[in-house]
Amino acid sequence: MNYFKKLIQNNTGVSSKNFFLVVVTLIGCVLLLIPAFTLTIEVIFNHTIATSLEGFAAYIGAVASLFATAGITKAWSEKFECKKREEENEEEN
Repeated sequence: MNYFKKLIQNNTGVSSKNFFLVVVTLIGCVLLLIPAFTLTIEVIFNHTIATSLEGFAAYIGAVASLFATAGITKAWSEKFECKKREEENEEEN
């Protein structure tokens, strides 16, 4: 639990953006395990893959878009946060 707490903290305390990024990453990893288990079970019992892999590709693409959305959100907000800090530092000097 302490490791999770360290992941969501930044310089100013607990960050909702970091929390969102960590949670989306964890959920995305769990979602990506589903096709892996499904294909493994199918190979074990059927000794072949009869499932449409196009459907799995679309599913994996959708999960990848979740990762991209979380990353872009974090990067975009950090970009403006850094600019705001620079402007505040210039005003102080």
